[in-house]
Amino acid sequence: MFKAWREEYRANQAMKRQIKLDEWEQEKRWREEDRTARQKAIMENTTALATHNENLKAAAGVSYLTLVCHEDTWTFMATRAFGQWQPAWTQSTYGGPLYVRYAPNSAEVRAFAVDPNLPDGRIKKISDGKVRHGMQEVILSGHNLTQLLGALHDEADEDNVADSARCGRLYNKLAEFVDLIDPDAVAGQTTGVKFRIDDSVDAAHVQ
Repeated sequence: MFKAWREEYRANQAMKRQIKLDEWEQEKRWREEDRTARQKAIMENTTALATHNENLKAAAGVSYLTLVCHEDTWTFMATRAFGQWQPAWTQSTYGGPLYVRYAPNSAEVRAFAVDPNLPDGRIKKISDGKVRHGMQEVILSGHNLTQLLGALHDEADEDNVADSARCGRLYNKLAEFVDLIDPDAVAGQTTGVKFRIDDSVDAAHVQ
């Protein structure tokens, strides 16, 4: 009787070990599938270097454009390009190289990593007269545009899939403007053209 119990115990232990091994193998497969899917998603969010280089060269020749977008969208892009930004800001003040200043009874204030050079008047908050929905106009120089493209391209391959997707999508939106540039056209014909980042739904779905 003791021998039969021992054999049954051994069989049960062996079965438990096999179950744990199967669970571990399944978890490894899931992790590998997730890693592969993440790499594929990030690759899809990233623009090829040769194309990115062409976009930068085209953007560098722009005098200025008026970018129309939501202040949260701008904050996401500006933080990556310049080091910091707040949605309510309508101008920027450059504080020299990156450093941290401490003021009495206040949180730390971090200077811009890159000079945005967006003084008062280059950011205009938009409202319909009654409600402000967060849309704004930002006057960007070609220099600003290359900074944004460079930062979004660099961060489109980061491991965080959500941020990678946002960087890749916003890069592509700015690239849509760059694609409109005709280097053979007479200079100055469309200076300051408005370009919107404002995807919407089909009007047929609006109640």
